[in-house]
Amino acid sequence: MKKNDSTIVEGFPPLMCHEPRVLILGTIPGKNSISANEYYYDNGNRMWKMLAKLATQKMPTNYTEKKVLLEHLHVVLWDYYQFVERTNSTDKGILKGTPNDIVGFVRKNPTITKIAINGYKKYNVFGEKLQNQFGQSIKVFRLPETSGSNASWTLEKLCKEWSVVFEL
Repeated sequence: MKKNDSTIVEGFPPLMCHEPRVLILGTIPGKNSISANEYYYDNGNRMWKMLAKLATQKMPTNYTEKKVLLEHLHVVLWDYYQFVERTNSTDKGILKGTPNDIVGFVRKNPTITKIAINGYKKYNVFGEKLQNQFGQSIKVFRLPETSGSNASWTLEKLCKEWSVVFEL
């Protein structure tokens, strides 16, 4: 749906697993992900490579294998926004948005004890707010962006930073 030079974009429902322990939050899917109807579809994004490496698993080759990887790690993927108005496919193009009910979702899934915010800037936009809402009951992690636009972070460096989410 077009509104002037902007587009209204609807996000995906959570990509669930059995007994999720970690909720990884992005902002909202980009154009390629929406077209493919898959989280982190863009080959430039290193989310799946990073998760596979952290799980010491082979890189998934299709969405079914990616879901198995999430199950292995007890990870659910979702996004902060349910809807946004944006001028392009990037977070910088977001003009305004309607957040998902993250607090309600976590309350309905009490096995979740950690929220990983995929990107430092995203943490500044909504991660800190979530940490204040959850207090000490949930740890909200401020982590580097897995997007290919964050090219200064190698896969190894991303894995090192993100590994804290999966430590007991």
